[in-house]
Order: sequence, then structure tokens, then C-alpha cells
Amino acid sequence: MNKIVNTYLRQSICLTAGLSLLALLYANLWGDKEQMVVPIVVSAVFQLVASIAYGMVWRKVASSSPGSLPTLYLAASAIRMFAAIATVVIFLFLVDDRASITAFVITFLSFYFVMLIHDTWYFVKVEKKIQQKSIN
Repeated sequence: MNKIVNTYLRQSICLTAGLSLLALLYANLWGDKEQMVVPIVVSAVFQLVASIAYGMVWRKVASSSPGSLPTLYLAASAIRMFAAIATVVIFLFLVDDRASITAFVITFLSFYFVMLIHDTWYFVKVEKKIQQKSIN
């Protein structure tokens, strides 16, 4: 269990760092440096916190109640989605510049969807391995 969670966390951190570097490269090439700093930082911190929390909860549920993992996958995705919506709405209330809002929403959603795809891919792969071990 620890190996699965540690691999997930390592991949999530590397993916978040890679996305941040890509966003910074974009900002440097197209001159939006000042406007992109906050969206990149908020998006990266959100994804890191969400991934660490997801990994820790997954470890706990997998060790205590493996039959509840499908419910965890659904609940964790829903909680992450509501937290993401709340983050975007809070940003909308704090900022009134349309260009900043657009940059934030595009950056945040890019991070969100890439991490959502990663989580889905990773845990489908983990579940397949677990099922194959139980069959053998």
C-alpha cells in the first residue's frame, strides 16, 4: 500500500511541477508573467494539497476497508470538484479584471483536468493489478 501511495504522490508532484514549468514557459514567451504568477501558484498548491490528501485517504481506506475503494474514488472526485469550484468562485470575487480571471480559469482548469486524467489512469491501473492478484 505504501509503495502505491508513494508512487502516486511522486507522480503527482512531478506532474504538477511539469505543468507549472510549462505555464511559466508560456508566460515568458507571450509576456504574461505578472498575470500568470497567481494562477500558476494557486493551481499548483491546490493540486498538491488535493493529491496529498487523496493519497493519504486512499492509503487509509485501502488498508482498513478495501471494498470501499470504488466509493472513495467517486467521493474523492466529487470533493475535489466542489473544492475546485469553490476556489474558482473565490477568485472571481477577489479579482475584477477580466483578463486575470480568464488567465486564472484557463490555468486552473488545465491543471485540474490533467490531474483528473492522471488520477483516473493511475488508480484504474492499480485496481487492475489488485484484481489480477485476487484472481491468481
